[in-house]
Amino acid sequence: MQIHRVVAGETLDEIASAYGVSLRDLLRYNELASKDVIVPGLALLIPKGPPVRVIRHTVQAGDTLMRLAHRYGVAPAEIANWNPGLPGEGPWPPGTVVNIPGTRSDRRSIEVNAYLMPAGNENDAALLQDVSELTYVCAFHYRVQATGHLDAPNDRRMLEAAAQFHIAPLATLTNFHDSHFDPHLAHAILHSPSLARRVIDEAVRLCEEKGYRGVNVDFERVQPGDRAAYTSFIRALKKALEPRGWSLSVALHPKSWDEPSAPRTGAYDYAALGDVADLVMLMTYEWGWVAGPPTPMAPAHRVESVLEYATGVIEPKKILMGMSLYGLNRQ
Repeated sequence: MQIHRVVAGETLDEIASAYGVSLRDLLRYNELASKDVIVPGLALLIPKGPPVRVIRHTVQAGDTLMRLAHRYGVAPAEIANWNPGLPGEGPWPPGTVVNIPGTRSDRRSIEVNAYLMPAGNENDAALLQDVSELTYVCAFHYRVQATGHLDAPNDRRMLEAAAQFHIAPLATLTNFHDSHFDPHLAHAILHSPSLARRVIDEAVRLCEEKGYRGVNVDFERVQPGDRAAYTSFIRALKKALEPRGWSLSVALHPKSWDEPSAPRTGAYDYAALGDVADLVMLMTYEWGWVAGPPTPMAPAHRVESVLEYATGVIEPKKILMGMSLYGLNRQ
C-alpha cells in the first residue's frame, strides 16, 4: 500500500494509470463515490505495490523533516505524505509521533480463502476481481438433502471468474436446512452408509463436471455423539478426492480445549480431522450472535487461545484463521 497526494490538475484516471492499478480499486480502497470527487491535497491509498513497513518515531528535540529523512533513508516528501497534519519541515514538538514509511523485506506468502454466496450474475465476477489475489474461493453452499443429493447454487459465473483470476474454487457442503444448520440431518447422513456414499459420489461429480479443485465441508451443530461418525465421513471423502488430486478442507467451530461431550464443539476432533484434511478453516469469529449480549465478534484473547490449542494438535501450515468481515446491528 502506498499514499499519493493529489496535485492540482490530476485526474483519478491518470493516477490509476501512473501506478498501474485499476480505477475500480482506487475508488474502492478510498471509498470514493465517483472519480470526479478528488481535490488537490487529498491523500489517496494506492493498493498493491511493495509491502509497506511503517515505523512510529517519537520526535526528539531538534528533529526536522530533513533529519528524519536522512536518518531513515526515506524521501522527505514520503514522510510528509504519511503525516499530513504536521506543519512544514519542523522542528516538531518533542514527543510528537511521526509515521516513517519504508519497504518490508520479510514478506511471506500466505494462503487466503473467502466464502462467496453466488448470485449467478456479474456481481460474482466483480467481487472476485476486487479480491483477485485469493488462493481459494468457497461456493457457499451445496446443501446436503435428506436423500443424500446436493442442492446446488447458481455458481456458473463464479466458476468462470475464479478461472479468469486463477483462484481455486472449492465446493462447500453444508447440513443447512430450513434456515439453520440441522444436526438431525447431519446425524441421518453420517449414520447411513448409503446416504454418506451418495454425498461423496456427488461431491466427486461436482469436481469432475464443474471444475472444482476441492471440497470444503461445513457441517455445523453436529451432535457430540456423532463425533466418530463425522470423522469417519471426512476420512471416506478424503479417500475419494485424494487420488484425483482434489483437496479436502473442513470448517470447524472454535475451541480452546477438547471436551468430547461439549454441545457445540464436542463433535469436532481437531487432531483427527486435522490429520485427514488438507486445510482446516477455523471459525474464529463465533462469539457474537444476533440474539446475544453486545460483544466483539472475535475477541483477540479468545482467538489467540483457539490458535494456541489448534496449532498444538494440527499441523500449523494447514490452518486458516477465520476473520469476520461483518458485524451485528441491533435496532
